[in-house]
Amino acid sequence: MSLRLRFHLLTLFFFVISAVPVWLSVRTLAEGIVEQWAVRYAEKQVLYDKERTLQPILREVALARQLANSQYIREWSRQPDDDEATRHAVAEMESYRQNFQDHNYFVALKGNGRYYFNNAQNEFAGREYRYTLNPKQPKDAWFYELIRQGRDIHINVNPDPELGITKLWIDVLIRDGSEIVGIAGTGLDLGSFIGNVVEEKVPGVTSLFIDRAGAIQLHRNQALIDYGSVSKRPGERNTIDLLFEDSADRKAIYAAMKLLEVQNGKVVTELVNMGGKRHLAGLVYLPEIDWYEITLLDLDVLLPFGQFSGIILLYAVSLLGILVLFNMTLSRLVLRPLSKLDAAMALVETGGQVPDSLDRQASGEIASLMRRFMQMARAVSEARHDLEGKVQERTQALDRLSKTDSLTELLNRRGMSERLEAELVRMAREDRPVGILWLDVDHFKQINDQYGHATGDLALKAIAGIIEAELRRYDVVSRWGGDEYLVMLQPAGADVLAALGERIRSGVANCRTVLDPAGGTVPLSVSIGGALARQGEDLDSLLHRGDTALYAAKAAGRNVVRLAAPADELTPA
Repeated sequence: MSLRLRFHLLTLFFFVISAVPVWLSVRTLAEGIVEQWAVRYAEKQVLYDKERTLQPILREVALARQLANSQYIREWSRQPDDDEATRHAVAEMESYRQNFQDHNYFVALKGNGRYYFNNAQNEFAGREYRYTLNPKQPKDAWFYELIRQGRDIHINVNPDPELGITKLWIDVLIRDGSEIVGIAGTGLDLGSFIGNVVEEKVPGVTSLFIDRAGAIQLHRNQALIDYGSVSKRPGERNTIDLLFEDSADRKAIYAAMKLLEVQNGKVVTELVNMGGKRHLAGLVYLPEIDWYEITLLDLDVLLPFGQFSGIILLYAVSLLGILVLFNMTLSRLVLRPLSKLDAAMALVETGGQVPDSLDRQASGEIASLMRRFMQMARAVSEARHDLEGKVQERTQALDRLSKTDSLTELLNRRGMSERLEAELVRMAREDRPVGILWLDVDHFKQINDQYGHATGDLALKAIAGIIEAELRRYDVVSRWGGDEYLVMLQPAGADVLAALGERIRSGVANCRTVLDPAGGTVPLSVSIGGALARQGEDLDSLLHRGDTALYAAKAAGRNVVRLAAPADELTPA
């Protein structure tokens, strides 16, 4: 029989022999406890939601500040129509895109009104300039209003009709000295952000975020969100007036907002009515983003008084006499520390950290037990982290080894096959042409036989370096096997294939860096076959046509380039 069960049986025994409760006194006491608990719970929940909201946003704000303060961006803003400045600025924006949480950015310039944007799919690569802002268009009013307000940072939920997306936008002013020259920032996916921050799994708890004017910025019911608040007039906004029917409640919330402006960091609670039910509203100000967070607790759901009636009746009697002392003593010395220990065990099971103050919540033998558990938990946590790190490190190393050729450090056949399969799938979806060049080192067996395998290896590495030097940054080369290389180009056309193939062929033919053991130059040449992928073509078919073109190049005397035409008739490069 457990200690808790024994305690309950003993409590029940004393209850039977205890005096009859005074119902009204107990009910009043219970209601006071409920209110006190609800206020404390609301304060903790509000502060928890505040930190949970700020963490992802502040990181994005910091990155957006860095982008807005970038030297390339500021120089570009002074001469927005200069091609060289634009090229440097786009490269800078693209480097930041990879670091933003949702891998997207935007930059809007005041000088020429141009709006630049790219997303996580790199959908607008080379086409980052999307449209030109117009001060006469309502959809562009946000840009000019933010510049007029002059606030360095602004966060709002706004749809972009031009791009067809709705996001939680983080806007940072670009300044050149004291002059505002544009706005830069990023957008967080609204649905994901609401799911991670606003959606509460606890019944009866609703969290929402409002701006200084009371306009609803985040709510799990997206129909209540005031999209594009910055460009709206006061009467057009969705505010908290939609939530509270009683004008006294609305005034109390607005008064709490005013109070929080001068008492930053404090949590203010107010009892309000919503839908005929009593709620406790907890408010906190988030000065970093100039928003307010409101957590609404439905007291009838979280603490339904009807369910407490039996418990109140039972414990009103047990609080009398010796039960008060017995309950407090046993709870303080045994049950409460054991509960903390049980919660700490649950944390360890899920990979969490045991609080350092755990052993200070008990005394005697239980405190000693807690200290031993803390030592054990730390050892388990360290062992787990060490094991996870080693597993991850070994997994990454094995993956690299399985896809990389050890001699040339290029992709091997497996790694290139995966890349080609992926690009053919993307080609079917996005209609981006893909091409291949299949290279074979001419008379490689003779090189090995005449000069030795060490010289042959030097030749293979030299040819690999020549190929890599000629490729564009988005093309890929692999050692397909033996003395064969396979190059993937995307996007590609027949002229690109032919030109690249000829440059590689010429570069290899003119290579004088591979020397035999006697110090003489080893002559090198390659035969190259190329093919453009057809829409819907699979990998085997593409490789077969490239291989056919390669054999045609060999048949033509080697050291030449041949391309497979659309109908498979071979054409010289």
